Amino acid sequence: MLNIGIIGCGNWSLKVLEEIERNKNFNLKSILCRNYNLKNIKFKNKIKIYEDIEKFFHQNLNDCVYVAGTPELNLQAVKLAKINNIPLVLEKPISNSYMKSKELQLIANKNKLVILPNLTNYFSESFVYFKNFVEENFFEINKIIIYEGGNGPFRSNIHPIWDWGFHSFSTLIKIFENKKFSQIKKKEIKKNNSYQNGIITKFNFKIDSRFEVKLITGNLFKKKIRKIKILLKNNHVLQLNMISHIIYLNGNIVFENKRTPIQSLLKKFDRAIKEKDTDLSQNLINISCKTTKILEDFYNC
Repeated sequence: MLNIGIIGCGNWSLKVLEEIERNKNFNLKSILCRNYNLKNIKFKNKIKIYEDIEKFFHQNLNDCVYVAGTPELNLQAVKLAKINNIPLVLEKPISNSYMKSKELQLIANKNKLVILPNLTNYFSESFVYFKNFVEENFFEINKIIIYEGGNGPFRSNIHPIWDWGFHSFSTLIKIFENKKFSQIKKKEIKKNNSYQNGIITKFNFKIDSRFEVKLITGNLFKKKIRKIKILLKNNHVLQLNMISHIIYLNGNIVFENKRTPIQSLLKKFDRAIKEKDTDLSQNLINISCKTTKILEDFYNC
């Protein structure tokens, strides 16, 4: 069993914490948490709580670390992790700038670190089925439509594309790894709700100049939605619901996940650590860097 630490204690971090507590391959050892009350949270075992990231790493309590804080922490965590070659999971976005993401990539490759960016859709079991279908039917694709967003979050310092669009673009980059994205155009719709300003962004672009992709993303949807539709020339429709992780072909279920994406991620993380698999790390970091570059071309994080 591997001792694991968590950086962050927001709502998503606590979700990750719950999954780790249920996982038989990891033992929660410590958590880095700033300005947050953890008294009401029950842990299976006694854990050490830190407020300083350098002390968190220098105490060397953890065999690996799950970084679920703000993107600014990812590069700092990698620099500290390389000292003792500590494997990491990094939440998206991998960095708040393309330049920093490339610096992170250089450190990871040079030091042969096991680092898995959490490209959520990739770690869904349904992804393999979906990707295989796309590859087998590539020349029959007529159009791809993606809806991804929710009612929030509303941040004053970050465009919602970084909260929502990162998933969509990284998924497309992974599926179409050797294809060219071209003619990327965007249009924004800004609206006021009862207490905040929100933005819906519409992207249109082509893949290999063969078919159009339409991506609608933002923080002004009535409820959370994450769907990818593949429209084929024969009028068949394949749809992946990225919340339930169910795949439909013409409205009929053809695939369902057996485990959550975090469970799948932790399983791959455990295997990558034991096998010292840096190839997977390099591939996922490269996808994350490409995604960061696309988003940064439109909006600074």
